[in-house]
Amino acid sequence: MKEKEKRIEEIKKFRKQFNDTHANNYDKEWWSSEDALNEYKGFKKLVHVQPNDVVLDIATGTGTFLIEMAKLGGFCYGIDQSPKMLEQLKQKINQNNLEINIKDIRVCVADQLPYPDQFFDWVTCIGMFEYYPLEYVKQVFDEIIRVLKPNGKCMVDIPNPYDNKTQNMSWIFKYNLKDFERLVESYGLIVLERNSAGYMFQYLLSRK
Repeated sequence: MKEKEKRIEEIKKFRKQFNDTHANNYDKEWWSSEDALNEYKGFKKLVHVQPNDVVLDIATGTGTFLIEMAKLGGFCYGIDQSPKMLEQLKQKINQNNLEINIKDIRVCVADQLPYPDQFFDWVTCIGMFEYYPLEYVKQVFDEIIRVLKPNGKCMVDIPNPYDNKTQNMSWIFKYNLKDFERLVESYGLIVLERNSAGYMFQYLLSRK
């Protein structure tokens, strides 16, 4: 068990360093790709934040999804372990005049959320799970289910293990879809919708 915990901490450290290094060019590099467009289209299809919904975006990065939810009238919170990514997000908040709707942006990790129980109507975690083993995903779900209100909704994504592109990506974790869905259900979450977005598989979930 200690070896798994050590490995998870190593991955966290690497991801933070990687994202800090690439923060200035991240939007230009990632959002010009077809994979990013598919991810964004899936997000728009599944996530329908209503005005005054309280929203958390885990691993928010430069905040593309957080900005979209704020524009819909949500009261938004974002966390990421990369300070440099959040610097980019803060610039976007100012440029879009969203200071009223984006309530809190802070540096922290996904398995230690600094928010009270049953606080959020929505939790999104997009583009993060693929970098971690399932043991860490469980830790993150522990926190998601803690902060999500009853009947609250959650969107997450994981790599589609059957996609040819995924199979050639040695640096990401590929979960068995049935095992992942059993994990989701063990937390009392219902799968409302599934969506294929390029090499990723997106889930819209609801807490019972």
